Amino acid sequence: MKTDLKIGVTQTVVVATFNSEKTLGATLDSLLFQTYKNFEIIIIDGLSKDATINIIKFYEHKFLKADISYTWFSEQDSGIYDAWNKALKKANSPWIAFLGSDDTYYPFAIETYANKIAENPNINYISSKVEVTNAKNMVLKIIGQPFNYNQMSRYMNIGHVGSFHHIDLFNKFGNFDTAYKIAGDYEFFLRCGHYINAIFVNKITVSMLNIGVSNKYIGKVFKENLQLHLKYKRLSALQSYLEFYLAHFKRFKRHVFK
Repeated sequence: MKTDLKIGVTQTVVVATFNSEKTLGATLDSLLFQTYKNFEIIIIDGLSKDATINIIKFYEHKFLKADISYTWFSEQDSGIYDAWNKALKKANSPWIAFLGSDDTYYPFAIETYANKIAENPNINYISSKVEVTNAKNMVLKIIGQPFNYNQMSRYMNIGHVGSFHHIDLFNKFGNFDTAYKIAGDYEFFLRCGHYINAIFVNKITVSMLNIGVSNKYIGKVFKENLQLHLKYKRLSALQSYLEFYLAHFKRFKRHVFK
């Protein structure tokens, strides 16, 4: 379940899986063919019932041959944030990313992050642009802006899948709150607040398939975001409710007039 760990891996890529047989191969291929190899992969599976485990096992020797550290576990969890928290305990590098099991890195992605991190030793967060695609690989939109906490207080303005976090953020502020099922990453950023010292890579590094949990259950995303605004009091209660209903209206408008 674990290849030999290279000394001094600089980055960790976490992939949480559950019944991911249709997309996981492409995700792992995108990691296998990175131009930069000094990273580790940690896969946390939630006891998949399909062929996911077989796919994970199939790739073990491929990553071993490519000299990329590869670790995986399969056990019951309570959702994606629980899986991510388990991976954080096993990470062996100072920089950590969370790649969806239906998302893919561009070949230069990790090298780009590594170079920017080396050029900016005082940062604790780095993000980039992310393309959102449909099942036919058509680009629907581009997301991701420079991290801005005042803007983040209103809505999540970054492409989280296209980012790396320094382990210091988790050591100082704790791991993801598993009480949130969809907006746990947003809650984490609100918790860290102005402590985040970020840089932005103005290029697309990741392709995100538009079938993830947050896309399928957008109404629940809005509700959890509303809870977070009220919890952290970054907006007044009135502003929070207005943001909540405005988001619903924009979604309704897109659906009706598309």
